[in-house]
Amino acid sequence: MPSPPSLLRTLVIDDDEMSRDLLTILLEAEGHAVDSANSGDAALTQLDRSRRVYDVILTDLQMPGIAGPALARRLRQVCGPQPLLLAISGSQPRAEALALFDDFLLKPFPATAVTDALLKRASDAESHQSRTLSAIPNTFSIAAAASDQASYDDMSLPTQEHVYDVPAPFASQSPVSCVMDHPPALNEQIYHQLVGSMPPQQLQEMYALCINDARKRIARMRQMIEERDGAEFVREAHAIKGGSGMLGATELHRLAAALETYGLTRGQHGEEQDVNSLDELCAACDRLERILGSRV
Repeated sequence: MPSPPSLLRTLVIDDDEMSRDLLTILLEAEGHAVDSANSGDAALTQLDRSRRVYDVILTDLQMPGIAGPALARRLRQVCGPQPLLLAISGSQPRAEALALFDDFLLKPFPATAVTDALLKRASDAESHQSRTLSAIPNTFSIAAAASDQASYDDMSLPTQEHVYDVPAPFASQSPVSCVMDHPPALNEQIYHQLVGSMPPQQLQEMYALCINDARKRIARMRQMIEERDGAEFVREAHAIKGGSGMLGATELHRLAAALETYGLTRGQHGEEQDVNSLDELCAACDRLERILGSRV
């Protein structure tokens, strides 16, 4: 099995500051050199000015401006075939959105998944010497191949222990009851992986950043309820889901994912239910903060 360089020059492109900072910190904790950009347009300008060569480029699929396949095409024009081009998102995209990328990472994923992807591409390149292109199945999945991925996948396993009232999409009368899991506030496997990868103070700062960011977004989501701005409400929930997932903040991740999926309610008691859902999200922040505070 070929081995990647010990230090990877990496570019992270994400319009969400919280997710961008978390990815940067996690990758730097693995020993990689990381640059970042807050949009596809900013990344292209940065690449044009610096002419820096990257081993890996990670880009979020859901961003304003140039993104998705259009961004992938421009990155290849600027950088050539050398960098490993990885799409990242908190939601599973359609296959056509990934056609120009080398692979896809579904948030949350461990930072080691980046190295695993590079190893897989190097291994595939060796295989090309003895096989025809048509004989090589393109079936690699980061989620299945990453050595640490199992603990991250645990965040999506239903326990069916708690019932939340959530609205059915486009419901016209009242919300329906949906069985949702009520997991612990913190995924211990992910937490201990992070403990082993960075100094305690830095880890505390990361979790504080996540919790404070979630609270600010919850406050904005309350405003979105009053303004009935469903699109912005969903964007804020998506951002909370992405940041909390990378840190194993399981309860925050699940609640935010439900809010992203269902958006603002359309039932008779929809606004009251939206407020109650955000109260649950606030309570999850408090529970996570207490758990972390007991470990200082």
